[in-house]
Formats: sequence, structure tokens, C-alpha cells
Amino acid sequence: MKNRISLLILIGIALVLMPSCKKVANEIQGTWDVMTFDTKPEGTMQITFDGNSTAIRILESDSGMLVDSCTYEITKKNLKERIIFRDSEMLPGCDDLNGIYRVDKVKNDVIIATRIEFEDDPTRGGAYYRMELKRKN
Repeated sequence: MKNRISLLILIGIALVLMPSCKKVANEIQGTWDVMTFDTKPEGTMQITFDGNSTAIRILESDSGMLVDSCTYEITKKNLKERIIFRDSEMLPGCDDLNGIYRVDKVKNDVIIATRIEFEDDPTRGGAYYRMELKRKN
């Protein structure tokens, strides 16, 4: 009996401490400014996550406004949430979003995610891409 109580307590603590995929999916809904650390892409970029698994990326630069629409899915592997982007297209001066991103942080008005591999070919090099987003006011 004592072992069962201990097990139930441990399961309860684990459920409280582990955020669910649904919670992350709800927290990322909205429009986010993409923070860049170099001069590319030129201009400003935003990503809007809707509640229906569609992400819309808008790049505004001197040459005009460019739009990329793709799908996203929130999954969990090894106790870490992941965002999988599919069907994104390259925009001039920047890469597509396609791939599997480990969610490093979702807190308040900040998302930090790191692309760790390409979904279509996990052995293909060059997947690493760090994305920092700040909620648009």
C-alpha cells in the first residue's frame, strides 16, 4: 500500500511538472516577431500560428512583402516538446522553416526553438537553426 501511494505521488508530480503539447500549442498561438542576430534577412519577419496547424511567415523588406504559409505540428519526444514545420518555402535571403525544432523555452512572451534535424532526412547535415520569437504586441 505504501508503495502504491509513493507511485501515485510520483506520477502526480511528473504530470504537474511536464507541460503538455496542448499547453504549448495554446501558448504559441498568435503573431511573433522573429529576432535575428545578423543582417539577414533584411527587414522584419513575423510568424503567426493559428489554432488550426497553419503558420504564416511574413518578411517585409525594401523589396516588398513576401509571404510563406506552411503547416506545423506540436509533438513530444524524450519529455521535450517539438514543433515540426512542413511545406515551408524559401524566401529571398532566408531559409525555409521545414524540419523538427526542439522547444527550448516557451515563457511569457518568448519562444526559443532549435531546429535539430530535417524530417525528410535526419542524416542530412545543416539542420541547425536557432529561432527566437517575441510576441508581437
